[in-house]
Amino acid sequence: MNSQGNKHFSLYSLAKLTLAVLMTTPFAVPQIATAAALNIKRTNYGIPNGAFFVSPTGQPGNSGRSANSPWPVSKAIASAPSGATIVFRGGTYRNVRLNVNKRLTLQAYPNEQPWLKGSTIVTGWAKEGRMWRKDGWKYSFPPNQQPRAIDPKFPIAGYRDMVYINGVALKQVGNKARVGPGTFYVDARNNKLYVGSNPNGKTVEATVLTEGIVVWNNSASGSVVRGLGLAHYADQALKIGASGVTAENNTLAWNGLEGVTVQSANVKLRGNSISYNGRKGVNGIRAHRLLIENNTISHNNVERFSDSWSAAGVKMLWTDGTIMRGNTVNNNQSIGLWIDESTTNSTVVNNVVLNNSSNGISMEISHKAIIASNVVSGNAPAGIIILNSSSARIYNNTLARNNANILVQDTSRNNTKSNEISKGITWMTRNTIVKNNILWNSSGPMFHAPGCAAKQPSRLMIPTTNNNAHYRTSANRSASFIWGVNSKQCSQTFNSLASFRSATGLEANSLDVVNSNDPFFVNAGANDFRLKAGSPAIGRGEPLPADIANAIGVPAGRKVNLGALR
Repeated sequence: MNSQGNKHFSLYSLAKLTLAVLMTTPFAVPQIATAAALNIKRTNYGIPNGAFFVSPTGQPGNSGRSANSPWPVSKAIASAPSGATIVFRGGTYRNVRLNVNKRLTLQAYPNEQPWLKGSTIVTGWAKEGRMWRKDGWKYSFPPNQQPRAIDPKFPIAGYRDMVYINGVALKQVGNKARVGPGTFYVDARNNKLYVGSNPNGKTVEATVLTEGIVVWNNSASGSVVRGLGLAHYADQALKIGASGVTAENNTLAWNGLEGVTVQSANVKLRGNSISYNGRKGVNGIRAHRLLIENNTISHNNVERFSDSWSAAGVKMLWTDGTIMRGNTVNNNQSIGLWIDESTTNSTVVNNVVLNNSSNGISMEISHKAIIASNVVSGNAPAGIIILNSSSARIYNNTLARNNANILVQDTSRNNTKSNEISKGITWMTRNTIVKNNILWNSSGPMFHAPGCAAKQPSRLMIPTTNNNAHYRTSANRSASFIWGVNSKQCSQTFNSLASFRSATGLEANSLDVVNSNDPFFVNAGANDFRLKAGSPAIGRGEPLPADIANAIGVPAGRKVNLGALR
């Protein structure tokens, strides 16, 4: 981010610190796995007449026009005309960076798994004491990020070198003396690569390329990438700078920075598995009208970049009209879904956001969002967090077991760009609406909205909150509300809905349930948040505004259940 990120960092840290003081029980952060099977979805795309075929063993002298006479991929990319389809036979394509500079469809051969890898197989190891050495290693990927992107506890994060032995990622260390089992070190000065685990008789893969498929040229607008696997690239597996590109049913995993970066309009990411990447799953910058739909976005930030600066499952910046719909976003060592810096008109609906080590859904210094019908559970510090953002409408979410189910915060930080302010992007928390949600058994405050940071009553931030359900196993488990009644009483604790309602006049039609037996869900312990028969949430929600109903995919103008609807 730019220099404004220094203030951004302070705002995020303030919210995190505020919650830390109030938490009554610790939250167990899920551990990132060190190995994960790489699989590609089975696809069966039709092959049009005139398609070109490629394989890892394709030959330039082949016809390229049949599955049994494939070209190498480099020849197909160079030779195929705009509008053509290139069909990838299964296998592993190495040392391949595809620069797509015309409109192409790149797709998997039916029921086969084509892998594009930014790594090479390393052989010729020499034993050196308790480690093994590869001489003549000419590849290194030193840090190229802003210092704020690095968490001091994980100083090696910015180095994007990667080594895998039999598919298991080794951990990079900063000097030769620290090499031990499960680790590696790149001695760039002397062109040597060291590993601490015995490589003999095993497949050792090490990164040699920065990017996989680059669709950046405007002439490539409308291209399609589907059914492919991309792994082991030092920066991005897929880099999109052309408009109207579609990427679907791909696997983008174990890349040094991002699975996919989008910096263009009208891009669609559908049905992809975007996991175990070094910093982010999806990085969107001025990616207007980006559709992120039905993807699995999990276990990202394996390198442990700073989760208050740039790491995320998905992070959007300066973008208008993002839709994040129907995704499963889980176990990222970071925020799950992050709407950031002057992003507007976002729609975040029907997602399942579980067990991320930071906030589940964050809206920060942004404007206008529908956040509706999401299941958000097991995130810390908050399930949904609104920071210095205006016109967030939070409807029909199921929020369970987050440290705080909802956190709304404002500070003295305000936007200074007149062109953005004129569009309502003020960076002030205003006009937040909270309706039809289930706030279920958080470990900290259920609804946390203090006004102290900006010395204001919370009602300036949240004028409307109603028709919600609040559930705790016991009245002593956690505070229901932390709220600023006025600028001096800016962080009062209310342990029941009745006391909050009496003090504020809000939540008139909301429900407070204290019961050791959960009356709401089929099996919350197994993350089955469907409403059980007789649930008090059934039919209790007020009718939805037309645009929110349309975004979720339910009828408008009639009563609904509380919590996630799909």
